[in-house]
Amino acid sequence: MGIHVVYLALNGTNIYASGVNPTWIAGINLYDESDTVLDTVYDLSLSKQYSYAEFQRPIIEIEFNKIDREIIIDQVGSIYVTNSYYITNMGFWTSTVEFGFPEDAYNFEVRDEMGTLEKITENGKMIVTLREIIDTNETETLYLNYHIPWKKYVSQKNGINYNLNFNFYEGFDSTIGKLAVSITLPKGAEFQSSTPIDPISIKKSNLKETMNFAFSYVTPSEDLNFNINYKHLIFWSSFYPTIWIGILAIAASAVTFFWKAPKPSVSPIIAIPPKDLRSFVDYYEEKTRIRSELESLEERLQKGKIPRRRFKVRKKMLDGRLSTISRNLSTLSEKIRSAGSKYANMMRQIEVAETNLEGTERDMQRLESRYRRGEVSKDAYVKLLEEYKSRIEEAEATIDGVLLRLRE
Repeated sequence: MGIHVVYLALNGTNIYASGVNPTWIAGINLYDESDTVLDTVYDLSLSKQYSYAEFQRPIIEIEFNKIDREIIIDQVGSIYVTNSYYITNMGFWTSTVEFGFPEDAYNFEVRDEMGTLEKITENGKMIVTLREIIDTNETETLYLNYHIPWKKYVSQKNGINYNLNFNFYEGFDSTIGKLAVSITLPKGAEFQSSTPIDPISIKKSNLKETMNFAFSYVTPSEDLNFNINYKHLIFWSSFYPTIWIGILAIAASAVTFFWKAPKPSVSPIIAIPPKDLRSFVDYYEEKTRIRSELESLEERLQKGKIPRRRFKVRKKMLDGRLSTISRNLSTLSEKIRSAGSKYANMMRQIEVAETNLEGTERDMQRLESRYRRGEVSKDAYVKLLEEYKSRIEEAEATIDGVLLRLRE
């Protein structure tokens, strides 16, 4: 048994605010090993009034286990930066986290797995208020996205050769365990060179090239400035408008040609607003994130890394959000399905993949139980496990493919 948390306050103000002189203890909770409250006391007077200089603020140390950064240069002349932070609190509990960002960044979006978080930005720093307090050794995943001005970071020559000058990462005060950076060029652009290092890989997809870089144990003193040179023909800037004009011209000719032809009866097609398609994809991706967090939460509970009381509170919140998302997805699915056979087929693909995914996950759970009871040999267990994992990957790939087509 032991004292779980001690709060010190003066007139409801946290002692760590500058200038506070605490005179009493707001509350003490005593817990046993099963995280059950044994006793609680409130409003205990101290023997004297302490000045702010007489106590030291506990150290708050956030460790960046991993940061994933994606820099996307699109063909209309903007740069979009996304950051995923995987952090661990190595010091005293905290309800805020501080991030750095380029001083000319704009259109900020900061969130956790549950949604948008409150933030304050000043002097090139962003203070994010967390949804829940992070205790010592607890982990959290946060996302910070923003735009930066294209003209400031990209220079061009002869309308063909371009240079991107930016940072792999900036504005941090602690070592980053792993830093992964991807840079996606506009459609039709061709990578030429990079300094001071070369990418570890270059991937091509949908007429776009993406360069990938990876770093380990990055310290604040390291210089992460980089330059990337690429070619981009002016033709590509007008490529899609030209295609649309051509499509419209062909469509107009076809309408004129077939105007007098007999019109077969067809089922009415209901136009789906693009925002509904985006909402469906966003909701579904959030649903996937919540499912992943629920699995992680269960694992942390089994390994004793999170108190059962905190587990129950977090799980209840996630289950409630998941229920709301499922209702929204059901409504949007019916609307999308009514837009014609193409969209109806997409919804069927997702439903079949979901059914296969849930069924395979149940099969894996039963397999784990049988293996622990000694009902399945190790060789059979490994073989079946690989088969189940392959099914899950196939179902997830199907769902990701449908979501990608809906987003496009």
